[in-house]
Amino acid sequence: MAQATKDELRRERLREYDAALTAARSPVAVLALFAAGREARAAGQLLEEAFAATEMDGVQAADALPAAVWVALRQGDVDATLELLMRMSRTEFVLASHEEVDARYRLTKVEERRPLPDVELLITQLAAFLHVPRDVVAILSGWGAEDPRTAAEIETLLEQRFGAPSSSQPGARAPGPAARPAATGRAQLGEEAAARPAGTQAGHPAGGVAVLRMSSAEFSALLNLAPEQRAVLGTLVRQTEITIGADAVPPG
Repeated sequence: MAQATKDELRRERLREYDAALTAARSPVAVLALFAAGREARAAGQLLEEAFAATEMDGVQAADALPAAVWVALRQGDVDATLELLMRMSRTEFVLASHEEVDARYRLTKVEERRPLPDVELLITQLAAFLHVPRDVVAILSGWGAEDPRTAAEIETLLEQRFGAPSSSQPGARAPGPAARPAATGRAQLGEEAAARPAGTQAGHPAGGVAVLRMSSAEFSALLNLAPEQRAVLGTLVRQTEITIGADAVPPG
């Protein structure tokens, strides 16, 4: 009967361990978005080396996560990232324990342990590397990658610190003489084309039409765009100024 109880307890602990691993996937997926966004602004920098060399308050250099973690993150490989975190983690989960007699005939407690991914350390190191407050990264990690606010906020944070994605990235191009600066990244929402004196629109009196300007991240969050749609919008606003006009009203 006692053995059956121990087995049940072990199975329950194993379910708790699996749940902890599952819960770690969501924040890691958000941190992967941070890594991908920073890589888009790398401009030839070796970010994996800089990430591994990041200094953190209260963390010894020997305990910092290696460059391989950044490589897995920027690839969006959550499984590989978790595997690396568990391989280097000092945090363990006790599945079960029992007592046995050791070589010196002493009764010793023996525990069955499994490593847990140290997501908190990853958040700390990533925040320090990106110069983003740790509590901000932690909050976004709690939102999850599927929350429409997450990607928009990450883009805003990275644009503020590192500018728009580098023109060397796929789908981007260097601006020509008449192009807007890549760092602008803004869409203009009006009724018609904006190539007119300020405060006037064709068919409308001066000052009669309001013009709303917002960043691509804000526009994505407003319309709850999917990741693929956000990527397309980001490419468009880096290359031109977008004006969204109202549909023409048929006569009569």
